[in-house]
Amino acid sequence: MGERAAEARRPPRCAGEGLTSMTLSTRTATQTVKLLAPGGTQRMAITALSEGADAVYVGARGWSRRPSQMDLTDEEIKELSESAAAMGREVKVALNAMPGPTEMPRLMQKVEAYAGWGVSGFVLSDPGCILAVRRHFPTIDIHVSIGSAVTNREDIRFYKALGGSCIILPYRLQPDEVKAIKAEVGMNVEIFLFQPMPHGLVCPGKCIMSSYLVYKEWSDEEDDALSGTANRGARGCARVCQAGWEVAAPAAELDGKSTLRNDPFLQLWELPGFVEAGVDYLKLQGRERSEELMQDITRFYRGLIDAIVASGAELSLQPFVPEWQELRKRWTMERTRRVGQLLGSVRGPQ
Repeated sequence: MGERAAEARRPPRCAGEGLTSMTLSTRTATQTVKLLAPGGTQRMAITALSEGADAVYVGARGWSRRPSQMDLTDEEIKELSESAAAMGREVKVALNAMPGPTEMPRLMQKVEAYAGWGVSGFVLSDPGCILAVRRHFPTIDIHVSIGSAVTNREDIRFYKALGGSCIILPYRLQPDEVKAIKAEVGMNVEIFLFQPMPHGLVCPGKCIMSSYLVYKEWSDEEDDALSGTANRGARGCARVCQAGWEVAAPAAELDGKSTLRNDPFLQLWELPGFVEAGVDYLKLQGRERSEELMQDITRFYRGLIDAIVASGAELSLQPFVPEWQELRKRWTMERTRRVGQLLGSVRGPQ
C-alpha cells in the first residue's frame, strides 16, 4: 500500500508523453477480479492504469454510446494499446452504437485495426456486431454492453451463444444471484461499482429517446460520408430519463413530477460479497466525469479491492467510509452539473 500511495501522489503525464515509462505496483497472485476503469480521454485512461486499474475501456470516436468528445481517435487508441501492453494491462474498445446496414464494413475495419494493435477486447451491444466480431476473431474478449439491457438468464444464454465472453449484469442484483448466474450459465460477469437510489431492477440500454430530440448527422473523420445512427455517440445521450416528467394517472397520488431514473451511488458494503461471488470485472462508470475525480475513485477502489482480497470476510469496511462518502458527494455534484448541461442543450434557450 505504501508504494501505491507514493505512486498515486505523482501527477499523471500529459497524453502522448512518455506513456510507456510508468511503473505499476503488482497485483497479488490470488486476485482474479479485475478493476475496469473508464477512459474518457487518453490522459484519463493512462491515469487509471497508473492508479491500479487492471483494464480501461474507451470509446472509438463516433462509434460508442457517449458523445464523441468523450471518445478517443484511432491514433490515441493505438498509443494507449502500446502503453497498456508495456504495463501488462488491458484495453477494451467500446463500439456499442447501433450501426446501420451500410456501416458494418466500416465497423469491421476498425475492429481489425484495433485487434492488430493489441486491444484485449470490445464492448458491443448490437447482436449482429457481436456475431460478426466473433466470427472474425474467435479468441478476442467480447463484453456485452449495458446497452443490450440484459435482464434474465435467457438473455445471457442468448448473448453467450452469439459469442459474448463477458456479460454486464443489471443494477440491484445481489451477490448470491450473481454467483448462481455464473454457476448456471457459465459466463464471465461484470458489474457496475454503482447502485441506483431507488429499489428494484434498473437496466439502462436500448434507449433512443435522445435521437428524437437532438438528432444530428455527422461526418466520419476518414471521409465525407454522413451518418445518423440511433444511439450513436456523435449525437450523445441527453439524459432524457433524468428530466422532470409530469406524471398523471387516474389515481391522484401518482400526479406530479418524477424522473425515470435517479442518480446512482458508489458501492461499498456490497463489494466483499461480489468479490466472493467470483465477479470477473468490477466496472467504474465516468467517461464524462473529470479526470481528477476518476483518478481518486480508481485509487480508492484499487485499495479497497486489494484489502478485500487480502483479508476476505474479516475486513472491516469502517476505515473506508469517510473517503467513500466524500467521493459519493463529489460524484453527485459532477453528475448534477452534467445532467443540467445536457438537458439544457435539449431545451435550448429559455
